[in-house]
Amino acid sequence: MGNSLVLENDEITKRIIGTLGLKDSDLRSKGKDKGMFSFDSFIRKGIPYAKVQLVKAALNLTDNEFADYLGISLRTLQRKRTSHGKLSLSEGDRLFRIAKIFALAAQVLESEDMARKWLHRQQRGLGGRVPIQVIQTETGAGEVEDLLEKIEYGVLV
Repeated sequence: MGNSLVLENDEITKRIIGTLGLKDSDLRSKGKDKGMFSFDSFIRKGIPYAKVQLVKAALNLTDNEFADYLGISLRTLQRKRTSHGKLSLSEGDRLFRIAKIFALAAQVLESEDMARKWLHRQQRGLGGRVPIQVIQTETGAGEVEDLLEKIEYGVLV
């Protein structure tokens, strides 16, 4: 299943913007940068640490869990918090991925609370794995997106 049908949606984009605490002006779309591509320059500039806090809180993750998810040490996460640092390209990409999956899950499951719970529970459609752990890799994120698309369209899993 291709995930473009569910993801290329204004509602998903709005949910991502909300999860990251952005304004439309933060994305400053350049001509042909539309849809998910409009987030590219925001990620490349370095996402400010304040946005990390918003996503972490939205997903009810501890500092340890979030540092692990971003692929950095707890100490590095704490240093970025104290210095109000920005995320590297790879860290920002991971943060965006989790915000995108959360937005997609909230859209499909029709509430952020349901999405939060779903992301933290084992899912049969993922072979009993927990989505929040699976999405640490791009391949795993693709599988979670595919599962959410199946749920959206009523495919038995």
